[in-house]
Amino acid sequence: MKITVFLLLLLVCSVSTDQSTPETDKEIHLQQPCPQDVHAVLREMTASLAQLKTEMTFVQKENQAKLKELEKQETEVERQKTEINNLKHELKDNVITLSVKQVAFSVSLLAEGDATLGPFGTHTTLIFKHVVTNIGNAYNPNTGMFTAPVRGAYHFEFYIGTHGANTAAVLVKNTNHIFAAYEHQSANFGSSSQGATLLLEAGDVVFVRLWQQSKTYDNSNRHTTFSGHLIFTMLEGNTPSLS
Repeated sequence: MKITVFLLLLLVCSVSTDQSTPETDKEIHLQQPCPQDVHAVLREMTASLAQLKTEMTFVQKENQAKLKELEKQETEVERQKTEINNLKHELKDNVITLSVKQVAFSVSLLAEGDATLGPFGTHTTLIFKHVVTNIGNAYNPNTGMFTAPVRGAYHFEFYIGTHGANTAAVLVKNTNHIFAAYEHQSANFGSSSQGATLLLEAGDVVFVRLWQQSKTYDNSNRHTTFSGHLIFTMLEGNTPSLS
Protein backbone atom coordinates (compact mmCIF):
# COMPACT_ATOMS: atom_id res chain seq x y z
CA MET A 1 0.00 0.00 0.00
CA LYS A 2 2.81 2.42 0.88
CA ILE A 3 4.72 1.54 -2.31
CA THR A 4 1.55 2.25 -4.33
CA VAL A 5 1.19 5.69 -2.71
CA PHE A 6 4.83 6.39 -3.50
CA LEU A 7 4.33 5.52 -7.18
CA LEU A 8 1.20 7.66 -7.34
CA LEU A 9 3.10 10.63 -5.93
CA LEU A 10 5.86 10.18 -8.49
CA LEU A 11 3.23 10.02 -11.23
CA VAL A 12 1.51 13.18 -10.01
CA CYS A 13 4.83 14.98 -9.84
CA SER A 14 5.71 13.85 -13.36
CA VAL A 15 2.35 14.86 -14.82
CA SER A 16 2.40 18.17 -13.01
CA THR A 17 5.84 18.96 -14.43
CA ASP A 18 4.99 17.97 -18.00
CA GLN A 19 1.71 19.90 -18.15
CA SER A 20 2.95 23.04 -16.49
CA THR A 21 1.55 26.27 -18.02
CA PRO A 22 1.74 29.89 -16.99
CA GLU A 23 -1.82 29.61 -15.73
CA THR A 24 -1.12 26.60 -13.58
CA ASP A 25 2.31 27.58 -12.30
CA LYS A 26 0.82 29.66 -9.57
CA GLU A 27 -1.54 26.84 -8.54
CA ILE A 28 1.26 24.25 -8.55
CA HIS A 29 3.47 26.57 -6.63
CA LEU A 30 0.86 26.72 -3.89
CA GLN A 31 0.76 22.89 -3.61
CA GLN A 32 3.07 20.90 -1.31
CA PRO A 33 6.24 20.15 -3.22
CA CYS A 34 6.44 16.54 -4.54
CA PRO A 35 10.04 15.88 -3.43
CA GLN A 36 9.03 16.50 0.16
CA ASP A 37 6.17 13.96 -0.19
CA VAL A 38 8.54 11.41 -1.72
CA HIS A 39 11.10 11.84 1.05
CA ALA A 40 8.41 11.46 3.68
CA VAL A 41 7.16 8.25 2.08
CA LEU A 42 10.72 6.98 1.73
CA ARG A 43 11.42 7.67 5.38
CA GLU A 44 8.23 5.87 6.40
CA MET A 45 9.02 2.94 4.12
CA THR A 46 12.55 2.73 5.51
CA ALA A 47 11.19 2.67 9.04
CA SER A 48 8.66 0.02 8.06
CA LEU A 49 11.33 -2.11 6.41
CA ALA A 50 13.55 -1.84 9.46
CA GLN A 51 10.67 -2.89 11.71
CA LEU A 52 9.83 -5.75 9.34
CA LYS A 53 13.46 -6.89 9.37
CA THR A 54 13.48 -6.81 13.15
CA GLU A 55 10.28 -8.82 13.29
CA MET A 56 11.64 -11.34 10.75
CA THR A 57 14.83 -11.73 12.77
CA PHE A 58 12.81 -12.33 15.92
CA VAL A 59 10.57 -14.88 14.18
CA GLN A 60 13.64 -16.58 12.69
CA LYS A 61 15.28 -16.89 16.12
CA GLU A 62 12.03 -18.13 17.61
CA ASN A 63 11.68 -20.78 14.87
CA GLN A 64 15.28 -21.90 15.40
CA ALA A 65 14.63 -22.27 19.12
CA LYS A 66 11.47 -24.26 18.41
CA LEU A 67 13.40 -26.45 15.92
CA LYS A 68 16.10 -27.18 18.50
CA GLU A 69 13.45 -28.03 21.06
CA LEU A 70 11.74 -30.32 18.54
CA GLU A 71 15.02 -32.06 17.77
CA LYS A 72 15.64 -32.47 21.50
CA GLN A 73 12.18 -34.00 21.92
CA GLU A 74 12.77 -36.36 18.97
CA THR A 75 16.08 -37.48 20.53
CA GLU A 76 14.31 -38.12 23.83
CA VAL A 77 11.57 -40.10 22.06
CA GLU A 78 14.19 -42.28 20.33
CA ARG A 79 15.96 -42.83 23.65
CA GLN A 80 12.71 -43.88 25.27
CA LYS A 81 11.94 -46.22 22.35
CA THR A 82 15.35 -47.87 22.78
CA GLU A 83 14.81 -48.19 26.53
CA ILE A 84 11.37 -49.72 25.97
CA ASN A 85 12.79 -52.24 23.48
CA ASN A 86 15.52 -53.18 25.94
CA LEU A 87 12.93 -53.65 28.68
CA LYS A 88 10.84 -55.82 26.33
CA HIS A 89 13.85 -58.05 25.60
CA GLU A 90 14.70 -58.23 29.29
CA LEU A 91 11.11 -59.10 30.16
CA LYS A 92 11.06 -61.77 27.45
CA ASP A 93 14.29 -63.28 28.79
CA ASN A 94 12.89 -63.22 32.32
CA VAL A 95 9.67 -64.92 31.21
CA ILE A 96 11.66 -67.63 29.43
CA THR A 97 13.88 -68.01 32.48
CA LEU A 98 10.92 -68.31 34.83
CA SER A 99 9.22 -70.87 32.59
CA VAL A 100 12.26 -73.18 32.57
CA LYS A 101 13.86 -72.47 35.94
CA GLN A 102 12.76 -75.88 37.29
CA VAL A 103 14.94 -78.46 35.55
CA ALA A 104 16.06 -81.71 37.18
CA PHE A 105 16.36 -85.37 36.22
CA SER A 106 17.51 -88.66 37.71
CA VAL A 107 17.71 -91.89 35.69
CA SER A 108 19.23 -95.37 35.87
CA LEU A 109 20.53 -97.65 33.14
CA LEU A 110 17.96 -100.47 33.00
CA ALA A 111 14.20 -100.22 33.03
CA GLU A 112 13.99 -103.72 34.55
CA GLY A 113 16.03 -106.87 35.22
CA ASP A 114 19.80 -107.02 35.40
CA ALA A 115 22.43 -106.99 32.69
CA THR A 116 26.01 -106.22 31.76
CA LEU A 117 26.63 -103.86 28.85
CA GLY A 118 29.83 -104.02 26.82
CA PRO A 119 32.53 -104.24 25.95
CA PHE A 120 32.27 -102.19 22.75
CA GLY A 121 34.98 -101.32 20.21
CA THR A 122 34.36 -97.57 20.50
CA HIS A 123 33.14 -95.13 23.11
CA THR A 124 29.39 -95.74 23.39
CA THR A 125 26.68 -93.40 24.70
CA LEU A 126 24.83 -94.94 27.64
CA ILE A 127 21.05 -94.69 27.29
CA PHE A 128 19.51 -94.61 30.75
CA LYS A 129 16.05 -96.14 30.36
CA HIS A 130 14.61 -95.98 33.86
CA VAL A 131 13.41 -92.44 34.52
CA VAL A 132 12.88 -91.55 38.17
CA THR A 133 12.55 -87.80 37.70
CA ASN A 134 12.50 -85.63 34.59
CA ILE A 135 11.25 -82.19 35.61
CA GLY A 136 11.28 -79.94 32.57
CA ASN A 137 11.66 -82.92 30.18
CA ALA A 138 15.22 -81.91 29.31
CA TYR A 139 16.47 -85.52 29.44
CA ASN A 140 15.66 -87.82 26.49
CA PRO A 141 15.37 -91.52 27.50
CA ASN A 142 15.57 -92.54 23.83
CA THR A 143 19.00 -90.99 23.22
CA GLY A 144 20.46 -90.75 26.73
CA MET A 145 21.14 -87.04 26.22
CA PHE A 146 20.28 -84.06 28.36
CA THR A 147 19.63 -80.85 26.38
CA ALA A 148 19.93 -77.53 28.21
CA PRO A 149 16.70 -75.55 27.75
CA VAL A 150 18.23 -72.26 28.90
CA ARG A 151 21.62 -70.70 29.49
CA GLY A 152 22.79 -71.35 33.02
CA ALA A 153 24.87 -73.35 35.48
CA TYR A 154 24.03 -77.06 35.79
CA HIS A 155 25.33 -79.80 38.05
CA PHE A 156 25.67 -83.43 36.88
CA GLU A 157 26.62 -86.69 38.57
CA PHE A 158 26.97 -90.23 37.24
CA TYR A 159 27.73 -93.61 38.80
CA ILE A 160 28.89 -96.73 36.97
CA GLY A 161 28.61 -100.20 38.49
CA THR A 162 30.65 -103.25 37.58
CA HIS A 163 30.75 -106.89 38.60
CA GLY A 164 33.96 -108.81 38.03
CA ALA A 165 35.20 -106.52 35.25
CA ASN A 166 36.89 -103.21 34.52
CA THR A 167 34.59 -100.26 33.93
CA ALA A 168 35.20 -96.67 32.81
CA ALA A 169 32.93 -93.87 31.64
CA VAL A 170 33.20 -90.19 30.86
CA LEU A 171 30.88 -87.20 31.19
CA VAL A 172 30.60 -85.44 27.82
CA LYS A 173 29.50 -81.89 26.99
CA ASN A 174 28.68 -81.70 23.27
CA THR A 175 31.89 -83.31 21.95
CA ASN A 176 34.18 -82.54 24.88
CA HIS A 177 35.14 -85.08 27.53
CA ILE A 178 34.76 -83.43 30.95
CA PHE A 179 35.43 -85.91 33.78
CA ALA A 180 36.06 -89.67 33.65
CA ALA A 181 35.49 -92.40 36.25
CA TYR A 182 37.22 -95.79 36.42
CA GLU A 183 36.84 -98.96 38.52
CA HIS A 184 38.66 -102.31 38.43
CA GLN A 185 37.04 -105.41 39.91
CA SER A 186 38.35 -108.90 39.17
CA ALA A 187 35.56 -110.81 40.89
CA ASN A 188 33.38 -108.66 43.14
CA PHE A 189 30.97 -105.75 42.71
CA GLY A 190 32.22 -102.18 42.63
CA SER A 191 31.33 -98.73 41.34
CA SER A 192 32.87 -95.37 40.50
CA SER A 193 31.44 -91.90 40.13
CA GLN A 194 32.13 -88.39 38.95
CA GLY A 195 30.38 -85.03 39.00
CA ALA A 196 30.77 -81.57 37.51
CA THR A 197 29.13 -78.15 37.40
CA LEU A 198 28.97 -76.81 33.85
CA LEU A 199 28.02 -73.52 32.22
CA LEU A 200 25.71 -74.49 29.36
CA GLU A 201 24.21 -72.49 26.54
CA ALA A 202 20.64 -73.26 25.49
CA GLY A 203 20.86 -76.31 23.20
CA ASP A 204 24.07 -77.77 24.65
CA VAL A 205 23.92 -81.52 25.30
CA VAL A 206 25.40 -83.54 28.15
CA PHE A 207 25.59 -87.35 28.31
CA VAL A 208 27.69 -90.27 29.58
CA ARG A 209 29.87 -92.46 27.37
CA LEU A 210 31.05 -95.94 28.27
CA TRP A 211 34.76 -96.18 27.55
CA GLN A 212 35.77 -98.54 24.75
CA GLN A 213 36.48 -102.13 25.85
CA SER A 214 34.78 -101.45 29.18
CA LYS A 215 31.72 -103.03 30.82
CA THR A 216 29.04 -101.69 33.13
CA TYR A 217 26.49 -103.52 35.22
CA ASP A 218 23.04 -102.63 36.52
CA ASN A 219 20.06 -104.36 38.11
CA SER A 220 16.91 -103.47 40.00
CA ASN A 221 19.03 -101.83 42.72
CA ARG A 222 20.03 -99.09 40.25
CA HIS A 223 23.83 -99.06 40.48
CA THR A 224 24.48 -97.22 37.20
CA THR A 225 22.82 -93.81 37.26
CA PHE A 226 22.90 -90.33 35.73
CA SER A 227 21.48 -87.19 37.38
CA GLY A 228 21.51 -83.45 36.86
CA HIS A 229 19.74 -80.22 37.65
CA LEU A 230 19.76 -76.50 36.88
CA ILE A 231 21.41 -74.47 39.65
CA PHE A 232 20.60 -71.00 38.29
CA THR A 233 20.01 -69.31 34.97
CA MET A 234 22.29 -66.71 33.39
CA LEU A 235 21.31 -64.05 30.87
CA GLU A 236 23.25 -63.65 27.63
CA GLY A 237 26.55 -61.83 28.09
CA ASN A 238 26.66 -62.51 31.84
CA THR A 239 29.78 -64.69 32.08
CA PRO A 240 31.32 -65.44 35.46
CA SER A 241 34.94 -64.66 36.23
CA LEU A 242 37.38 -67.55 36.03
CA SER A 243 39.34 -66.28 39.05
